[in-house]
Amino acid sequence: MEKSLADDILKEFDRILAGDGVERLVGPVDVPARTLSPVSSRAMNKLKKPAPTSSNEHRSISKNSPSTIRSVASEPVRLESTPESSQQTQGNNSSEIMPHSTKDLPALSTLTSQPPSAWQNSVPRVGNGLVRTMSSEFGVTRTLSNSNLRTADDGPSNTNGNTTSPVLSPGGAAPQWSSAVGRANLGKSGRVIERLMGENDMLRRDLNIERLRAEEMRQAVKMAEGRMEALTQEHEGKLHEAAINKTLLKRKERQVDDLKAQIDGEKRKANNAMESERTWRDAMEKLEEESKRKVEEAQTIATLMEGRNNTMTGHWREQGEEVQRAINKHKKVIEVIVERRISDDKRINLLQIVCDQRAAATEILENKNAEIQAAFDEYKRVQEEGLADIKRNAREREERQEAIIEESQRVLGELKWALGVQKNLRDP
Repeated sequence: MEKSLADDILKEFDRILAGDGVERLVGPVDVPARTLSPVSSRAMNKLKKPAPTSSNEHRSISKNSPSTIRSVASEPVRLESTPESSQQTQGNNSSEIMPHSTKDLPALSTLTSQPPSAWQNSVPRVGNGLVRTMSSEFGVTRTLSNSNLRTADDGPSNTNGNTTSPVLSPGGAAPQWSSAVGRANLGKSGRVIERLMGENDMLRRDLNIERLRAEEMRQAVKMAEGRMEALTQEHEGKLHEAAINKTLLKRKERQVDDLKAQIDGEKRKANNAMESERTWRDAMEKLEEESKRKVEEAQTIATLMEGRNNTMTGHWREQGEEVQRAINKHKKVIEVIVERRISDDKRINLLQIVCDQRAAATEILENKNAEIQAAFDEYKRVQEEGLADIKRNAREREERQEAIIEESQRVLGELKWALGVQKNLRDP
């Protein structure tokens, strides 16, 4: 339930960001490095437009009217570690991913040999050893050290409405400004970058507020779940008691119905017994009269059957003589059949002897066949084991070759990348 609530909150937040024209990024963006492009005439014309009187006034305008922001051909500001502390800060900031962006991200140019990690360090914070790199297409990239960095908002404003330049080093050395743009944070791209950073901070604060609200809602859901569980248990207990009472009531009702049925049954049994007594008395009298009549009829039938028996006895005596003659005739036929069966038995015995000999020979052949089969199975097992060893060796050899090929490709890619970096360093 908490997971579904968090998913609903994230979907609502995505919908709000989509309504504002902001796209949320799900994962880190791996942007390949590219070289800086020359300044176009249109971009230079945009740079010649008058700027606001102060950076604070510009910031208030950007916060109050976000719909007036126009996208310019500039690259986003990113914070990345110096070569000495890049390995330490990369692991700490890898889990902080920018959840949104205001437009499609252009390709980023990097000054270090590390892959671009701007979207892993999405939270704009400046720590010890960090370098703030602003890359745009209005000039070459400049690097601002964090040792004694001061932004345009912290310094005083001059008479022209432009802010003072940031101090780059504690020794007061001359800043390394872009030869094409001048001071990047005083131009339109700098103001747009500053405005985008302010909006980024505002969106991060909104995201943190939404996270706190989601956490509060999770706590409220947990408390509601606890109350619901208590109410559910109480309701289940009452339902259980009601079910028990209902079961007991039904049992009592069944007992009452059983007792009523037993009483009615006993009454019916008594009435039936009285009626059956009268019925059996009448039936006994009728049966006695009927029995007397049947005895007289049986005596008459017995006399009749005795005469018929005498007649049938004389008839069956003649039939017995005919049956005896037929038996003598069939006896002779049976004797002939018995003689034939005796000769057949002799033949069967002879064939049985031959079959036994054949069975013995067959058993010998089966034993030999079993030995041959066992030898064949052993040969087959040895061949299969050898084939399995060959396959395993081939698979291991193939895996080693694939590992060597992958390592060679990786080394080749690193060499190509190193050659590309050296070429970019040579070419201004």
